[in-house]
Amino acid sequence: MNQQLTIGAVDSLVNRRPWTPPSHQDFAYSLVQAYDQALVNTGSVIIRSNSLGIHLLAAQMIRPPADVQAIKSIEGNYAKADSVLEGVTRARTGLAATVDAVVYERPPVLGQRVDSITMAGREIHRATQGRAVMIDNRHAKKVILGRAGSKNDPVTKAHVKEAVERYITPPPRGSLMPWNEHIRDAVMLALTWLYDEKQRQLRIQQARGEA
Repeated sequence: MNQQLTIGAVDSLVNRRPWTPPSHQDFAYSLVQAYDQALVNTGSVIIRSNSLGIHLLAAQMIRPPADVQAIKSIEGNYAKADSVLEGVTRARTGLAATVDAVVYERPPVLGQRVDSITMAGREIHRATQGRAVMIDNRHAKKVILGRAGSKNDPVTKAHVKEAVERYITPPPRGSLMPWNEHIRDAVMLALTWLYDEKQRQLRIQQARGEA
């Protein structure tokens, strides 16, 4: 027995297109600093997007010193958080003081290192007087990789590396700028903010045109 699809179902099938990576035109022109934070390893980057492309201007790791990392239990976590605050405060100087936005990872509800991400994020919130913008990691993956991943089909570090290198030229070997998973995750958050900001700008333009 043949079953005829409803008009809505047909429209849904017609409009369903394979995901394609955002193009350079899909990102706002801006200067943004992003953090992929945790108590031990926090990646920090500054990204500039303009008519010439998307550029990595700065990248650094914020890590508590060995003696702080050696402190155990909740006292150790508090000491690491203090060290993150000091590191982020230093990272907010110079060029970073001129950025248009500061972004960091929204702590997940479930998963690994939730407390670590949350406590480190609190220090970024503190260092920016609450002005930093949280970005959900799953949203970032959907924007930059086309999917958030699942338990049976996860988004791996290799997937993130391939995706962000579509837009960013990695630092050369021997550079003072690191290029590791924490830095690449921070780049992904920065790219997502630039994408979302461009969508916001387009909505404003459309609203003004309709008015």
